[in-house]
Amino acid sequence: MMKSKFSIYALLAALIFFSHKALAEKQPSEKVALKSFEFLGCSGDWTEENHQPEIWKMGSDNGLTFLVRHPSSCGSDAGRNPSFNIESGNLNLAYEPYSTIDMYAFCECEFWAKFTFAENLPTVKSATFKNEKSRLKGEWPER
Repeated sequence: MMKSKFSIYALLAALIFFSHKALAEKQPSEKVALKSFEFLGCSGDWTEENHQPEIWKMGSDNGLTFLVRHPSSCGSDAGRNPSFNIESGNLNLAYEPYSTIDMYAFCECEFWAKFTFAENLPTVKSATFKNEKSRLKGEWPER
C-alpha cells in the first residue's frame, strides 16, 4: 500500500512538473506584442510563376521588422486585422488586404506589408504568411 501511494505521488509530481514546463515554454510568445503594422500597398502585377510569399527579417534600434511580399487580388487598397502567432519556432503572420470601395480586378498584384515587434524574437527560426510556406530573406539564421 505504501509503495502504491509513493507511485501515485511520483506520478503526480512528474505531471505537475511537465505541465508547468510546457506552460513556461509557451508564455514568452504570449507576452510578445505587435508594435506596428503597415499596409504598404501594391507595387504592380505579380509576374512570377512562384506564388510563395517572401518574408524579409530586419532588425534595428526600433525593433524587429518582418517585411512581407505576397500576391493577392488587384484592387485592394488597404489592409486590416493583422495577426501573428508563434508555434514551435515558426512565426505565422497574417492580415486581410481589402478594397475600401469594394471593387476588385481579375488579376494578381504584388502586395507589401510590414510587421514590427518592439523586442527581438529569439525563439523564431522560420516564418510563414497565412500558414503558407514562405521564401525567407534577410537576417535569418542558417537553417
